[in-house]
Amino acid sequence: MIGNVVRKLGLNASDRRWYSIDNTRATRWCLSGLGIVLLLVFWEGATTLLALNPKYFPGPIDVVNELTRIWSAITFVLPKTLSAAFVGYFIALGLSIVIAIPLVANERLLNALMPFIVGINTVPRIALTPLVIYWVSFVTVSGLSTANYVMAVWVAFFPMLIAAIDGFSDVDESTKNMLEIYGSTTWQEFKYVRLRKGLPFIFDGMKIGFILAMIGAVVGEFVSGTPGIGSMAASAIGRTSISRAFAIVLILGFISTGVVLAVYLIESRIIFWKKSSIMGDN
Repeated sequence: MIGNVVRKLGLNASDRRWYSIDNTRATRWCLSGLGIVLLLVFWEGATTLLALNPKYFPGPIDVVNELTRIWSAITFVLPKTLSAAFVGYFIALGLSIVIAIPLVANERLLNALMPFIVGINTVPRIALTPLVIYWVSFVTVSGLSTANYVMAVWVAFFPMLIAAIDGFSDVDESTKNMLEIYGSTTWQEFKYVRLRKGLPFIFDGMKIGFILAMIGAVVGEFVSGTPGIGSMAASAIGRTSISRAFAIVLILGFISTGVVLAVYLIESRIIFWKKSSIMGDN
């Protein structure tokens, strides 16, 4: 907006793109990087100036040093956590789309089941992790490890389901009337209209879904004690190794951020008609 005002005032900013204040992708990334650097400087400065005990209040340097020290252990157990998170994520994504389609296609079925769906979504799933582990252990021999996958699916499924239902239902009245006039089938409605309308919602659900799937997998390991990042975090907290806990959180944050950015990139390629907040302008 400010850039438009400047141009209307006759100030030629096009010859100096490096100093442009337009909201370009490069500007957003630079501002994000600057914000992270300032946060780290403030964090390190606060721990140093206040002479905080690094055992309980570690600074960024302490966290990086601890991360370097335990890197081999992290790389050993990380594939187990990522396996549960990714498998649970894709299963939850597939189930959410498969279930959302008949619910949107049949309005009576949607109205009948929506209170049940919302009610299940409000259940504190993380608090029920021990119960899930207990049930799954009766079904499979490797119940503890399988429970991590179940938790990842369970935590990520409902938000993505709600997003898919909202997306497929986001059709204006005039479009519905046109589909009815042309006598389109349910398959044609989804193929030509509802899928296109629902894709932005589905991608929004995917961004949240992976973070939730990672949380489900980590919490499952945290409770069950199976090898993984979650059990490492539980051990670190039990031994009051706060710098190790921060290092583990840092790794999880980098992975989740990378996956979310990958989803943004895929979204910008598939939904080319919609401007992405991150992958939009160059």
